[in-house]
Amino acid sequence: MQDIYVQMTKIKDMLNVKLTHPFLAKYIPSPVIDEDKLLLFYALFDQLDLPNEKKENYIITAMLVQIALDTHEEVSTSEHLKQEEFMQRQLIVLAGDYFSGLYYALLSEMQDIGMIRTLATAIKEINEHKIRLYEESASDFDSFVASLSKVEAALFQHVSDYFHAGLFSKLSTKFLSYKRLSLEKNKYSTESISLMRNLEKKKKNVGTLELTGVYLKEFCNRYFDETVDLLENCFQQPSSLQKILLARLHSFKYNQDIRYTTLAEEGL
Repeated sequence: MQDIYVQMTKIKDMLNVKLTHPFLAKYIPSPVIDEDKLLLFYALFDQLDLPNEKKENYIITAMLVQIALDTHEEVSTSEHLKQEEFMQRQLIVLAGDYFSGLYYALLSEMQDIGMIRTLATAIKEINEHKIRLYEESASDFDSFVASLSKVEAALFQHVSDYFHAGLFSKLSTKFLSYKRLSLEKNKYSTESISLMRNLEKKKKNVGTLELTGVYLKEFCNRYFDETVDLLENCFQQPSSLQKILLARLHSFKYNQDIRYTTLAEEGL
């Protein structure tokens, strides 16, 4: 377990070095590294027969793509901005493009054209489904959840498939979809602003769709059970990684803030 903690901390530090730019740091917040997605990529490459340096480069590359996508998510669409807000918006766009350039450069050094194509396909698919969600064009609950899952997990699906790790592709999809659905369920139950509540209001007006907490609870329960089953199948024998992922899964269910560092220190 301690070895996992050490390796993940090392990769995270390497990521932060690449993400640090003195000019951008003056004006916009540092990009957030999604530790669950970092953990999933680590778990994927831990099972592959590749040199450690190559594994680290692939994980960093994939996370740079994820961070670039997340950074562009932060771009404000407001038409009424103050001068400093407008400048910040432009810099956030620039930062996202800069992070994208970093992963292209890293893959070029590795001379892996196939992975560049794989990531480009994933980015295209993610952006297509983001548009569907923001346009609130889903015709039913299933198609809404499908788009949500693609946004969260398409990057993992394509990278896993590139390395012929189909079972892990399914695991990452269910794991990340469950995490996002749990978040949406919590927002919905507290009447906070959420994609699902917005879609519910829009579709109710035309009488074609009604999204309720019942649907959310049903999907969350199903995705939780399916993810637990996949966690058992993806690992041939019980391992520290399996325990960490299972603990994270339960933390989503009970709305707890548990991080992999805490789990490592507790020796799970």
